[in-house]
Amino acid sequence: MGDVAGRARQRFPDQLRGLALLGIVVVNAPFMAIDVDGYTDDSLATTVDRAAAMLTTLLAEGKFYLIFSFLFGYSATFIVRPGPVVDESGLRRYRRRLIALAALGLAHAVFLFLGDILLSYALLGAILMLAFGWTDRAVLNLALFSYLLAATWLGLLVVGAVVDGSAGAQSVAPELVELNTAMSDGSFLQLALARASALPTTLLTLASVQWGFALAAFALGLVAGRRGYLADPATHRALWRRCAAWGLTLGFAAQALATWLAFADGAGYAQTTLGLVGLGVGFITAPVLAAGYLGGLALLYLRWPSLLAPSESAGRASLSVYLGESVVLCVIFCGWGFGWYGQLGAAAVTAIAAATWGGLALAAWAWLRFHRRGPLEILMSTWQNGGSVGPSAR
Repeated sequence: MGDVAGRARQRFPDQLRGLALLGIVVVNAPFMAIDVDGYTDDSLATTVDRAAAMLTTLLAEGKFYLIFSFLFGYSATFIVRPGPVVDESGLRRYRRRLIALAALGLAHAVFLFLGDILLSYALLGAILMLAFGWTDRAVLNLALFSYLLAATWLGLLVVGAVVDGSAGAQSVAPELVELNTAMSDGSFLQLALARASALPTTLLTLASVQWGFALAAFALGLVAGRRGYLADPATHRALWRRCAAWGLTLGFAAQALATWLAFADGAGYAQTTLGLVGLGVGFITAPVLAAGYLGGLALLYLRWPSLLAPSESAGRASLSVYLGESVVLCVIFCGWGFGWYGQLGAAAVTAIAAATWGGLALAAWAWLRFHRRGPLEILMSTWQNGGSVGPSAR
């Protein structure tokens, strides 16, 4: 969801962003299609369903939103120019961007998907703005502090739940029970009201589980943008090799353990004691595998530059595609749409999510043959630039 304004676009970040949107929709889909808590025992009734859910958890859950967050921080350097002199016009554009993301995120959470990331990005982006004048070392210290704080907090939550026995209690907040009912039977307005009621609880959960890790990724992305790591991946080949070697090896091992814990005794995270421990292990170690993905994809890009090209259009129109994914899934699964909520297994839901991304990526490619920005990106640019669409749209 970055903005490159008057500069030439960098292809690799767009390709990464597009791939991240695939991972994000595959992870989000069970919460929009099966149950507000994600997978259920019924949705894992067959071997294929269970394999699809476990692969999604192993490969995608907690990883791709970090890559997306990293790219958010990276793109900030295209809006606010780094340097010893404060870029006041850039800061003004960045603040307007955060306001727009907050408004879109709130609307998205209420009308489409409660697990929205745009509102979170607006709030965390305001914190990142404080670091724009810091040295790279100070920003990296922010990333480390944010990660350690998030990991410690999540670890304490997991340990506390295990010790007091609440991990396997299967208690669900009343507003989430109402939301589950509204997802399958409610009208568009009833469902919006149910989401609005559950939003405070959801934001608290997101803050506890994701925000600290996302802020760390923001900060790392900001430094990467200053240093041009993605602008010329070949210059930093040694870095990508280290990320791939260590990140993929250690990351897959940790995520395999987390996935086994998540599904050893039930349908997924937080429904059993083992599942809750798996949640902690999964999210705390997800940055390792995310770094491995980043390194591995950079090496693939350098070896076969056209391999990742199919995801590039989705990355260029990331805001449009992200919100479009929610629109399509709502039409398919909500009671006011086709009404398939809770009726399909994990494998079918995963396939529909992937097909949704593919269709929207194709639509973005068709749109971008005639425009340099996606439709929502044009509106965002117009707002961000105070009424001028800027030179990179036509």
